[in-house]
Amino acid sequence: MTGFIFDWDMFRRDVRTDIRNCALYMFFYFAVFTALSFAAAYVLNHFWGSPDPGLISIICVVVGSLIFLIPRKKRFYTDIALPATERMTPKIFIVLVVTAQGLRFAFAIVIALVDSLLPEGQSLTENYSTAIEGFASPLSFLYIIIVGPIFEELVFRGAIMGSLRKYGDNFAILLSSLFFGFFHAVLFQIPFAFLVGLLLGYAAARWSLRASIALHIVINGLSALFLDNNSIRFMLGGALVIIACAIASFVFLIVWNETLRLRIQGGAAFYARTYANGFSSVALWLFLIAMTIAGIDRINGFVSGFFTGIFL
Repeated sequence: MTGFIFDWDMFRRDVRTDIRNCALYMFFYFAVFTALSFAAAYVLNHFWGSPDPGLISIICVVVGSLIFLIPRKKRFYTDIALPATERMTPKIFIVLVVTAQGLRFAFAIVIALVDSLLPEGQSLTENYSTAIEGFASPLSFLYIIIVGPIFEELVFRGAIMGSLRKYGDNFAILLSSLFFGFFHAVLFQIPFAFLVGLLLGYAAARWSLRASIALHIVINGLSALFLDNNSIRFMLGGALVIIACAIASFVFLIVWNETLRLRIQGGAAFYARTYANGFSSVALWLFLIAMTIAGIDRINGFVSGFFTGIFL
């Protein structure tokens, strides 16, 4: 009787194929999302005058996500909408929420420091702040707090992370968080979205997709309360949350490290090769580079201005 021999060549091909497919899906999703935003803005502007950015965002995320998810058919219910294996306790839920808010305020401080070092009249957030000024309508808040979190979780934690969980939860969480972070295509938002994606992925993998949706809704809801970054409420709230985050993060890291310790025992070679093969995917790096360029363009408009000058 011969022992089982693991086919590493087939394993390498499978990992790279799945990562390539995820990257291509993300390119497709981003292209559909962008095309829908232009089409919706044009139609709404033509028939109803000045369009509501919230309504445009709702149309884009709902239609774009359905186009992305519908081809999965039955796999939507088996791979994505998995039932909860255990209930998330209120204590852990609060820890994750506070940690996310602490990260957000920490990044706000870093961005403010970077802005203070830039030449007068330049800002990392100027174009982005101008773009979100219209997000103050009821439909905008509906998108930010309810519609966006639900459909983003279905796509990133459901479809993307769900398709990679066969290579281990940690690998699936990391890669889906990378796609989630870079999909935002706003340079200073990418690292924050990536870290929040890790929290959401952890919640989805350990508890359920419903847990990550609830967490995402609360995180976005709290963020919507502080859209005016210059308000006293923002500064006082930020100080309190950062203090609370120092305690909450310590507790969370203990939980996280214990979970990682339990999951990586006895599989060092498998995990090492999984990460090596996954991050050698050309399609993955093309997606990350393309989203970084898009993020830079949203700051200074160089790329869009270049192509506008060619075609117009």
